[in-house]
Amino acid sequence: MTDDVWSWLDSLKSFGYNPSLDNTATLLARLDMPQHSFPAVHVAGSNGKGTCCAILANAFTLSGKCTGLFTSPHLMSVNERVRIDGSPIPDILFEDCLKQIQEASKIDPVVSPTFYEATFLVAMLAFRDQGVERAIIETGLGGRWDSTRLVDADCCILTEISLEHTEILGETLAEIAEEKAAIVRQGRPLLATWPYDNSVRKAIERSVRDHDTAWWWRGDRRRAFKFSNAGKPFRPLSSKTWYDGWMPYQQEAYQLASMALYIMGEKKAYQEIERARTHTNWPGRMQWIDHDAPILLDCAHNPSGMARACEQIRFLKSRDMAPMPGVIVLGTTMQKELDAFLQPLVELIVEGNIGHIYVTQPPKGRKDPVDCKRLAEELRSHGTDAEIIAIGSIDLALKNALGTAQQLDDELPQPVLCIGSIYLIGAILEIIDEDGLMDFQNILITPEGEDGVDPIA
Repeated sequence: MTDDVWSWLDSLKSFGYNPSLDNTATLLARLDMPQHSFPAVHVAGSNGKGTCCAILANAFTLSGKCTGLFTSPHLMSVNERVRIDGSPIPDILFEDCLKQIQEASKIDPVVSPTFYEATFLVAMLAFRDQGVERAIIETGLGGRWDSTRLVDADCCILTEISLEHTEILGETLAEIAEEKAAIVRQGRPLLATWPYDNSVRKAIERSVRDHDTAWWWRGDRRRAFKFSNAGKPFRPLSSKTWYDGWMPYQQEAYQLASMALYIMGEKKAYQEIERARTHTNWPGRMQWIDHDAPILLDCAHNPSGMARACEQIRFLKSRDMAPMPGVIVLGTTMQKELDAFLQPLVELIVEGNIGHIYVTQPPKGRKDPVDCKRLAEELRSHGTDAEIIAIGSIDLALKNALGTAQQLDDELPQPVLCIGSIYLIGAILEIIDEDGLMDFQNILITPEGEDGVDPIA
C-alpha cells in the first residue's frame, strides 16, 4: 500500500494548476476540517515569503508552541513542505495522511486533487494529528485560488510583489497584487510590504474594507503605519539613519515577521524573534556551503529575485563580508522576460570580472526548463567577455565549475555561485549530499545553552 500511495501522489502531478478551491474544500470537509484545529499566519508575495515564514515558525517554536510550517515547492524531499518545529515530518506520518486523502478522494463523487493540493492536505492532517498549536502557511501560486486560503488565518502578510506567473496571475503588477491580496481576512490584521508602485498600493488597499486593521511596513524607516494613515506625509530620512539605501531580503523578512508578531500581540514569540533570525537555516537562499570550493546557492527564480540576489552579492563584497564568486552555474525554468532575468547577472559578471559560466538546465518542475544551449546563447548575446559553456548534466556542470574554481586558485579556490530555479538548487544539494550526511532540511539550528543542553527540548 505504501508504494501505491506514493505512486498515487506522483500521478497527481499530471493535473497541473487548478484555479479553484472546490476540490480542496470538499476533501477538507470529508476529512473533518483539520484546518480548523489551529490558528495560522498566512503569507503571500513574490519574493522573501519563504524566509519570512521560516523565521516566524522558528520564533513560535522557540517560544514553546508546537508549530507547523507549510511551504512549497521543495528542494530535495516532498516532506520538506510539511515541517513541525523545524523538521520535515517523517515518511510514516506523510504516508498515513496520504492514505486518508486517497480514501477521501474516492468517495462518490470522486474528487481528484492536484499534487500541490494533496501536499497541503497532508500538512493539515499532520498538524492536527501532532497537536500543532500554531501554523505558518505559505501560498503556492498567487492567493485567490490557492488551497491555503482555506486555513483559519488570524493574520496575513504580503511580501514584495513582482512580475511572475503572468500567464495565470495577470500581465501587470497591479493585477498580480490583486490576486495575492485576495488572501486578506476581513477584520483580521494584514501587514504588507510598502510598494513604490502606486497601482500596486491601490490594488492592495482596495482589498481591505477596514483600513484600521491593515498596516504598511516601510523597511527603510523601520516603521509600520495603518492604511488609514497612508496618505499622510512622512519626514525625510535624517542623515544619521541606519539605512543606506539597500538591505538583504533576509533582513526584510525578519523585520516583517517581527512586526507581524507585534501586531498580533504574540509577546513570547516576539521576544524570540532575534534568536529565531540567527538560528534560521533556510536552504537554497543565499546559502554558503564548504566544499572542494566554497559554493553559494540561491533560488533566484524570477527577474526581481535575480536582481535582489546579485545586489546582495555585490553588497557583501563591498563590505568585505564575502568574496565575489569566480565561477557561475546557471539554470532556470521558462521566463516571460528572459532578458530582464539575465540582466542583473550580466551586470554582476562584468562588475565582478567573472570569467567562467556553466549553463545547465534544471529538472522539469511546475514549469519547463529553458534549454541550456538556448540560455547560453541568450547570455552570450549580452556581450560579456566570460567563457560560457552549455552542459545539460547538472552533475557535470557542477564538477566542471568546481574544477575551474580550483584551477583559478588552488590554495584559496574562488566561490562557485549556483543560481536560478529552485529545482536546480535542489538537484545541486542532492549531488553535494550524495551520502545523506548533511542536514539541509531542518530549518531551526538548535540553540545550545551554556551547559550544552538544548533549551527548547
